[in-house]
Amino acid sequence: MALPQPILRTLTQAILGAIIGLLLLAAIGWWLAGLTPQWYQPPAEGDMAARKLGEAAEYRLVEEFQKIRPVDEVWRLRVPEEAVNAWLATRLPQWLSGHGVSWPNDLSTPQIRIMPAGIEVAISHVDLGNRIGRFRAEPTIANAHLVLRAPTLRLGRLPIALPGDWITPTLHEAIAQTEDLAFLSTLLQGNAIDASLPLVDHRHVRIRSITLEPGAFVFEATTTLNRNDQH
Repeated sequence: MALPQPILRTLTQAILGAIIGLLLLAAIGWWLAGLTPQWYQPPAEGDMAARKLGEAAEYRLVEEFQKIRPVDEVWRLRVPEEAVNAWLATRLPQWLSGHGVSWPNDLSTPQIRIMPAGIEVAISHVDLGNRIGRFRAEPTIANAHLVLRAPTLRLGRLPIALPGDWITPTLHEAIAQTEDLAFLSTLLQGNAIDASLPLVDHRHVRIRSITLEPGAFVFEATTTLNRNDQH
């Protein structure tokens, strides 16, 4: 039985309107995905102020880790995102070079943003259509292990979260060039790693907790002689 012309016309208009609406949303989403996030402005590698900040941050971190401390002393360190971003832009390439590898040409300079909800890493890659991918996760210490909780991926300024494993193969391939970054591959695959860091004198720094603040993270740690010491 054929539908009456008025009903058929209304139904056709509704379907066409829905199709046009979906196409419009897709176009807007594609446009937003191609926009660079306003906060993504990594320093240039030759930026002298950023270089000094990156060097100072690296020196401070090494100094704090190497300090001789009582076994039961819980110490804390606040790390601002500006210092991390300065190190990523000016010191990371040099650090990789010292390990015999170069920063991949098809990856942009990474930049992080720290929020109470998680740490967001922004980086572009050809596999993302050279768009800025924003990988966000919450670092958590549980049972003396570090794990990244609730990983998500967003593109550009698109507010919709995509599955975090979309970016894992790309980053895994990029960081697999050096053994010293193997822990990142493990974390990105959703696995936990030991929250203990070895020092050159056989001591270990055990991270006890990580607290996220707007623009910085704070970690508490102990320095022990035994890797398995839980104090």
